[in-house]
Amino acid sequence: MPILHRLLDFIFPTACSYCRSPVEDSVIPFFCADCWADFSLIQGQACPRCGRPFESPEALSASPEHECGACRQRPPEYDQALSVGHFEGPLREAIHQFKYRPCLSLGKPLARWMAGNVHLLSAIDFVMPVPLHRKRLRHRGFNQALFLARGMSEAHGMPLSLDNLARIRYTRPQVELSGAQRIENVAGAFSVNRPGEIGGTSVLLVDDVFTTGATLNECAAVLKGAGASRVTALTLARAL
Repeated sequence: MPILHRLLDFIFPTACSYCRSPVEDSVIPFFCADCWADFSLIQGQACPRCGRPFESPEALSASPEHECGACRQRPPEYDQALSVGHFEGPLREAIHQFKYRPCLSLGKPLARWMAGNVHLLSAIDFVMPVPLHRKRLRHRGFNQALFLARGMSEAHGMPLSLDNLARIRYTRPQVELSGAQRIENVAGAFSVNRPGEIGGTSVLLVDDVFTTGATLNECAAVLKGAGASRVTALTLARAL
């Protein structure tokens, strides 16, 4: 019977994945309404280039162009990075459940939450997910970034480009690596299949979590190399 109960709880969860309270009549699978409403939005002043929040208003006095020191010293390849929530608490749990359990039914609600809370500052020609290598795609069975990119496309009426950006080299999971290792790990890992579709366009590049930005930066470099005029990187959450 315990095995049957665990199986039923996986299919029809009765307890919130984060706080373990009853999910009751929550419309979100695996989460109670209170935890879903408790996702922490990134608010306040942030670097307009990399999106990292400034720690205090005084930090702006040392940044006349409002860009952080890291972006002034070594500008990233993307023109702007946006993240909707802090990678902590129930949002972190939801992303882990969606990505690794995997709870695919969380894909649409997470995409809707992201699309409803992002503020784009420029027109977009294409939405592109950060691609998975075919080996990892076979293993995982889905690309979490595609769920989020599709949600943005549908919510904001922007064309979705599914397969133009490709991961051509299998890499170690970034979560296992340090910052410098992450940059090396993804170097040369991406390519554009049809550069003619990219020239002069503004691309919205979508992924789940911004940690160091190494993957997004490498993708942006490849897109810029193919002629993209602007690349905006968007993630559901940011680790700070």
